[in-house]
Amino acid sequence: MALRIHFTAEDLARTTVAARPDVMWELTISLHRLQAPGSPARCRPWLGHVRDRLRRSDLPDLRGALRRLTTLVPPRGGFPDFLTPPGQLGFGAALELIGGAGREPFARDLATVFRRRERPLWVRQLADGDRECRRDLVRALAVYHRELLHPCLAELDETLFAERAACGRRVLDGGVGRLLGTLSPAVRWAWPVLSSDYPVDRDLHLGGRGITLVPSFFCATPVTLIDPGLPPVLVYPVGEGDSGARAMSPAAAGGAADGLALALGRTRALAIRALAHPCSTSELALRIGVSAASASRHAAVLRDAGLVTSTRQGGEVLHVATRLGAELAGGKRSVCTRA
Repeated sequence: MALRIHFTAEDLARTTVAARPDVMWELTISLHRLQAPGSPARCRPWLGHVRDRLRRSDLPDLRGALRRLTTLVPPRGGFPDFLTPPGQLGFGAALELIGGAGREPFARDLATVFRRRERPLWVRQLADGDRECRRDLVRALAVYHRELLHPCLAELDETLFAERAACGRRVLDGGVGRLLGTLSPAVRWAWPVLSSDYPVDRDLHLGGRGITLVPSFFCATPVTLIDPGLPPVLVYPVGEGDSGARAMSPAAAGGAADGLALALGRTRALAIRALAHPCSTSELALRIGVSAASASRHAAVLRDAGLVTSTRQGGEVLHVATRLGAELAGGKRSVCTRA
């Protein structure tokens, strides 16, 4: 069985790579990883972190959240589209959208996902629009994010920004066709169809809408939305080799990275690490979670210190770490809780 995504020339022109990691896709797919019998080697340190958290007796909310979320996201197969709202939203904005969505998408998605599965009472209530069940779901997502995903976001971001940079190089070397042909060993490109193995046979016709490619740390096999009417998305696994995916370990806090934050300040330490790969001011702002004006000021301070160079290309300014900046940021990597 296979997923077949049908392109037109207009779709090729509208194919983009997500500008930042999609936290809701990562959260949802990480639930697959928790339940899978075998996971990529890069996920094993994170799974160890999960086991450590679950051993603690003072986190009953985490175990309850896991029971609720793994009911919606089984070990394999479909999960509700409402868990991954479109728009590359931050986590808080995504939770607001999930909490405030109308009843219809919940009822539709849950009917599809539980077509061949028994629906517990709370799932039936969720589908019927019960507000307390909706609040319980939002709380479960918040607990899972805080306890299991948030400590790993810095390394996750770094891996996925490296993949985005690699995608840019492929487009420069051979166009969008080369990008589609080298996304992942699990994906096959033969104009005009992009295909991959899939749990069910499915054809997705883009019809000129284009598609957003979303690289994912936790993804093992490509996945897309169930509803073909939503903006098309293909989430695909970051390769172990090409884009530098590395094991994500929340326990790997290193003194060098902590010292860098003490010397430069936390946001500038994040900026110098993000600028290991060239990016514009607006993209830097997305990477470190600040406004574009603030990102420009941080880049200017780092540039004055000889840690960053900036060059104007067309209507934007591109920044990249100098050799000194890269060496300064290249100490032992740390996963820290973001302020």
